[in-house]
Amino acid sequence: MNWFLLSSFIFLLSTIFLSYKKTVFAYLKNSMLPIMAFLFILSLIIFPKTAVSSASKGIKLWLEIVFPSLFPFFVATQLLSKSGVVSLFGVILEPVMRPLFNVPGCGSFALAMGIVSGYPVGASITADLRKQDMITRLEAERLLTFTNNSGPLFIMGAVGVGMFNQPRLGYLLYISHIAACLTVGFIFRYYKKRQTGSINKRKVNIPDNIKIELKKLKNSQTNPWTLFGDCIKNSVYTILAIGGFIIFFSVLINIMLSSGLIGAIGRLLPNFAGLAGLDSKTVEGFLCGIFEITTGASYITHSPSALAVKLCCASLIIGWAGFSVHTQVMSIVSTTDIRVKPYLLGKALQGVISCFYTFIGYSLFSSLLPGESAVFANSSGNITKGWGNIFADSIQYIGISALIMIIITVIYICIISLSSKKSLF
Repeated sequence: MNWFLLSSFIFLLSTIFLSYKKTVFAYLKNSMLPIMAFLFILSLIIFPKTAVSSASKGIKLWLEIVFPSLFPFFVATQLLSKSGVVSLFGVILEPVMRPLFNVPGCGSFALAMGIVSGYPVGASITADLRKQDMITRLEAERLLTFTNNSGPLFIMGAVGVGMFNQPRLGYLLYISHIAACLTVGFIFRYYKKRQTGSINKRKVNIPDNIKIELKKLKNSQTNPWTLFGDCIKNSVYTILAIGGFIIFFSVLINIMLSSGLIGAIGRLLPNFAGLAGLDSKTVEGFLCGIFEITTGASYITHSPSALAVKLCCASLIIGWAGFSVHTQVMSIVSTTDIRVKPYLLGKALQGVISCFYTFIGYSLFSSLLPGESAVFANSSGNITKGWGNIFADSIQYIGISALIMIIITVIYICIISLSSKKSLF
């Protein structure tokens, strides 16, 4: 009788749901955010000590690491973008970016800065390119899938040195991360390839376009101090918004840990975890990494799993980036018409591919990499460098990227000037 009543009740609910499907979804969509906000406020009341301490850690992380490492990149990228230099890079690198990734040459700037800077510089540059109408919406969505990456300061500094205590492991993770992002870019070159935009249809004459861009730079009437001031203001706004997201997710993830929610979810997957060689600590780290990669990577490195397993799990969550980064990206691209679904799919794919590359790299070069020892995972994962050193490293990365692109530009212009005026296509 009980089974009959239960099945009848389920059938009745299913009928009501299917009859008012649109209404139910609309109600859930409108009420989801208030419900989540109410639960979050309730958790702050229940765990006040955890909320205060985790918020303090988030502020410290933002002020001592994120601010000095990302702020120079935001200023430099906006200066180059709005001054017209990026357009020149775009003309020169069009023969490389278009065949490989099906995006304009100016996308090379987002790719280069995204590789050497960290989240979410690549997304910020992509949004700026779209706002200036230098790329179409589809090209921006392709570009966003592989240009928003974790930087060397975090992977080799925080994870390789601070968490694993071995720089070589940081190199392996970083190389796997970059190789995965390029692979994702090549895969997404086929994303809606038939829907070509107006920029795709233009026939590009590179020598003539280089002359046009050089004339634009020469005849530019932009006041450099006004431009610099605007870039500083925009960069401060962006970095403050990023700080807010970091602090919020720092509180959220620590409350989830204190409440035992992460542990409860981890205990629901004992069979899968056992087959994959994962212990409960690694599973908790992976679940934390879905939301915020720093906490997740720290938990993973402290787990008793095999080193290869820890490396692969850390590589996966670094490639995925976490919802903390994704909300930052959504905030940045919300002022454009760029859709985030391809980006989220690309990040999920990058995490899996990065994990695979890390496993292959560790299998091939395990003799060159350190083995298990008591020295591993004895750190809290903090970067030992000071504020000034991190800021100097950030400036150095910018200089290296700019120097490489300038060298490519000069060589390309010299080749064109010495050759005939025939189109390169």
